Amino acid sequence: MTFPLPIPDPLRRALPPGTGVLLGISGGVDSAVTLALLRALDCDVQCVTFKNFCYSDEDFSFTDKSCCSLEAIEDARRLARSFDASHWVADVEKPFRKSVIEPFVAEYARARTPNPCLDCNGVVRFPELVRLAERQGCAFAATGHYARVTGEGAEARLLRGLDPDKDQSYFLHRIDRRLFGRLVFPLGWYIKDQVRAAARELGIAVADKRDSQEICFVPEGDRGFLFEQVDGGDNRALVPGDIVDRSGSILGRHRGLIHYTVGQRKGLGVAAAEPLYVLELDLDGERLVVGSQKELQTLAVAGEGFVAAVPDFPDRWISGGQLPEWADPAGGDVVLRIRHRHQGARVKGWSLKDSGIQVDLLDPVDGAAPGQGLVLYAGDLVLGGARITPGLPGNGP
Repeated sequence: MTFPLPIPDPLRRALPPGTGVLLGISGGVDSAVTLALLRALDCDVQCVTFKNFCYSDEDFSFTDKSCCSLEAIEDARRLARSFDASHWVADVEKPFRKSVIEPFVAEYARARTPNPCLDCNGVVRFPELVRLAERQGCAFAATGHYARVTGEGAEARLLRGLDPDKDQSYFLHRIDRRLFGRLVFPLGWYIKDQVRAAARELGIAVADKRDSQEICFVPEGDRGFLFEQVDGGDNRALVPGDIVDRSGSILGRHRGLIHYTVGQRKGLGVAAAEPLYVLELDLDGERLVVGSQKELQTLAVAGEGFVAAVPDFPDRWISGGQLPEWADPAGGDVVLRIRHRHQGARVKGWSLKDSGIQVDLLDPVDGAAPGQGLVLYAGDLVLGGARITPGLPGNGP
């Protein structure tokens, strides 16, 4: 078949005709176009959709907007059939609950804002996808993520996708780097508008299907029900309490700390002379601490559970110092991103001890929310990342 977009040479070299590829397919436009591209390269494609927690329990009601709904599975099955690829559903409910759902609830119970996609990708989705690829005799596992892998085997590295608005490398940084050589992300070479246009030209039924924006196991954004479903949940984060400023003055009432995150501005329900932002979720005092944007800024971010995406990651580094050979040959600043759409802040240096890291910055960041990921980049290269922890005072200008 003819693919309507130019196929980059790195993809052609990595995927010669007949290459076995196991594609994780969700039923959305991205995995559909990925399937079309792989078939255009004459790869031997098999498709798998993961059966997660989110639609397997009768106690949970999920909308058809979820990436894991029954409708999405049917879309995936139809897409695979239309491209003459086999398809099956893999049950990952138990590891998904243990490694994604339960940590998610535990973090919210600690008044943090976890990002479950980081755990899902690092602990469940990609380890299982590579395992299944090996079982099926496939050389690679693929998904429709907007990121890139360069190099082979132990030399493989994770890079940003070329679309700056869609790049998803942030969500992939916790994947064991030993798996990079078995992964391929074909859409990382394109921008989203190209992908949708290609889907329309190919006549793919889901060409205009909207992207999933919600957490697949949290219907309509309501997290409260999870505390009732998972044993051992600490319900203090559900209890309403006072909204206060740094001096302790009471400004209003909050609905429960699970409904807020550091850096949040909207939905506070407090009138003030200047915009107010969430500075801290004080679990012990059951208080929501708010303040100005200046108070929100910080030049230092700490993290735990650091995972290196490159070998020989230095324990200490200061801006201007030498990085190993894997650094971006074009040079430039090392930057830190503290959320998916964060443009990045220039890094002054870092200190790594065991799995904890402190990153000092040249540019302040707003809203480093505990529980979210911090990810370091040298140019397009992902260096590694950790989960943001509380404890460093704001020190904005």
